[in-house]
Amino acid sequence: MKTTVQLDYRAILANTARPVHLAFQFTAPPATVRREQSIAFSLVLDRSGSMEGAPLAAAIRAAKTVVQNLRQEDWFSLVTFDDSAEVVIPIGPVRSKQKVCERIDQIMTGGSTNLTGGWTLGRDALRQAPAGTVRRQMLLTDGQLNVGIVDPHQVRQIVSHGLERDGIRTSTLGFGDGYDEDLLASLAQATNGAFYDANDPEKLPAIFSAELDGLQQVAVQNLRLRFKPLDFVDDCLSLGGYNQVKLPDGRIEYALGDLMTEEDRVAVFVLSVLPMPLLAGTATPAASLEGEAIAEVEILYDAISASGIASRSEVHTIRVRATQDPAEVQVNEDALPWVSAQQAAEILEKALKCRDQGDLTGAQKLLQDGIAHLNAYASDAKVSDGLELLKKALREITETTDYVRSRKELKFMRASYARMSSADEWVAEEQAKPSFKKPRPRRPADDADATPPASPRPQS
Repeated sequence: MKTTVQLDYRAILANTARPVHLAFQFTAPPATVRREQSIAFSLVLDRSGSMEGAPLAAAIRAAKTVVQNLRQEDWFSLVTFDDSAEVVIPIGPVRSKQKVCERIDQIMTGGSTNLTGGWTLGRDALRQAPAGTVRRQMLLTDGQLNVGIVDPHQVRQIVSHGLERDGIRTSTLGFGDGYDEDLLASLAQATNGAFYDANDPEKLPAIFSAELDGLQQVAVQNLRLRFKPLDFVDDCLSLGGYNQVKLPDGRIEYALGDLMTEEDRVAVFVLSVLPMPLLAGTATPAASLEGEAIAEVEILYDAISASGIASRSEVHTIRVRATQDPAEVQVNEDALPWVSAQQAAEILEKALKCRDQGDLTGAQKLLQDGIAHLNAYASDAKVSDGLELLKKALREITETTDYVRSRKELKFMRASYARMSSADEWVAEEQAKPSFKKPRPRRPADDADATPPASPRPQS
């Protein structure tokens, strides 16, 4: 894996506190051969009454597309939920794709929306997959929590526990205008999964396929960053909203999840830098000419290749130089595209909360001030993604007659910018697609002689 580290400011004024943005870009290696690692994929589909017609038909079509693209070593299950949850396809390798697809065709709509019940059945299925298997749940719903456990905070705790205990990452897909986008975005963020908004049934097959591709082409697992703030750093904050854990040695760990083949992922952190002095009576910084070491960051991950899984780690010392000359305090334009995009995502989140509270003027001002802030960099090409996001949000919040629908699309865009993955499917309007997105790599050719899993379960 290639790691690129950038600060937005490598030099700051001496004796002046200020925030400095630290950006990491991680690039996963390409796949050169087909890997034999099995994956476990559980689809959890809402079949409540509101899904009747085109939505359920599209979900069924998308589920069958997933089945057709499973490899011999992959494990699969399908759970549906309305008032209650039901295992439609038990977890295991799919031996007869035709029979599984015929069973999927029999799914019919029911009653209400017991989302938590569906998720827990999907979790229980994934628990049966072999140890070391990459586990992912894809949850689709078009409704609100109205049966079973309905407290959003409690649901997030349950889903987060699924990652901590069983290694289950959850991606979420909201369909239509009736679902809770804040809940689905929160569940995905809590487990390093992706959140999607779909207002068109025809988007479902591409989203399902993207999730399966991401699982089958995992190149980096369990990417973590461990921060050790040094003397001149008061605080560290993740702009992407990654969960943090304080380790016994005082370091702060952020978990970024998995990367697929050739995926770029960007994570930006805000370091609150305290005043850094110069030596008394001189213009020389108290630290070396390289700058003061303000943080140490250890990066840990598991690299997956044809020969197996190997643990890797690397350590980066982050330095900032103090200066008395304001002309030396120059923005690093290499970091601007990443920092400005995630700054825009944070501004959008605050604007949405303001608009939700009925303060349209306040939301507009937040967005206008954000646009002015990015324009002040005087480098439109470098900050174009962030600018376009804020300009679109200002138009939608100001002019739309359907804020319910616009809010869902903006929430998806905000989540996509915060996660900043090149590989996740883009489901908003094509002209708003950010430059950090790129086509997913093609899979290595399947090996016709691939052997089945070592410990097969009963056939689905």
